[in-house]
Amino acid sequence: MTSLVQLRQDINKLLEEGGIEEADLDARLLISEVADVSDIDFAINPDRYITDDETTKIMVLVKKRQQRIPMSQIFGEKEFWSLNFKVSSDTLTPRPDSETLIEATLKAVSDKKAPLKILDLGTGTGCLLLTLLSELPNSVGVGADISDAALVIANENASSLNLNARASFIISNWFEGIDDAQKFDIIISNPPYIGLFEKPDLAPEVLDHEPHIALFAGEDGLDDYRLIANNVKRFMKSSTILVLEIGHLQAKAVTNIFNHAGYQDVSIHKDLGGRDRCLVIT
Repeated sequence: MTSLVQLRQDINKLLEEGGIEEADLDARLLISEVADVSDIDFAINPDRYITDDETTKIMVLVKKRQQRIPMSQIFGEKEFWSLNFKVSSDTLTPRPDSETLIEATLKAVSDKKAPLKILDLGTGTGCLLLTLLSELPNSVGVGADISDAALVIANENASSLNLNARASFIISNWFEGIDDAQKFDIIISNPPYIGLFEKPDLAPEVLDHEPHIALFAGEDGLDDYRLIANNVKRFMKSSTILVLEIGHLQAKAVTNIFNHAGYQDVSIHKDLGGRDRCLVIT
């Protein structure tokens, strides 16, 4: 057996040596995932013992983290908008920055009890669509993704959140699998927006463990915005709200793309860090 404080110190050192910035936080979370240890225990009961069996299980998780596997993939889930979503290496991990899209959408919806129809392009885990369905109780939605494996995860999340009766998921390369006759009240997307030139700057957690098809959009990161701008209009009503996540330095470039495609009403919304994070286009 080993003490809680000693185990925490040992794991923290291993993770720091692996270049992990939040090593101490990750150490505490990895221990708590296996052992019945609360935040209070770390503070007032550091000498309590962790069994050898628990230590062995914890160290299996530590080795995964040393390989720079994201914490969300180690745990198999991630919280988003106070909801828990299953994640895998086939999906992007839901990030707090993306909650800006939910805030912007809800702000733009005047009647939250209306029977709205939502389209989520590149749905991944389904977090954007399913969060909106949870906030808009009479809405229904479609999540589209090119990845069969991602759609399996999205369907599981819909079931676990009891939203599968109002959510459907389809295999589609952007708009290719969507009936042209369909019109949506809300179209939302967190498309790939990282430029290929940015690859060297990405953390191993992203570059090595998240799907590249959901990350990269051409050399400048703007290819999928161009595709959306040139194709989305046929799925929109005059009142449709289009909400897109952007890289924090892309607001001007993406606005120009949509302006040139005939969309003049484009507003920029910032995330909690004060960075440009999403566009609302009507």
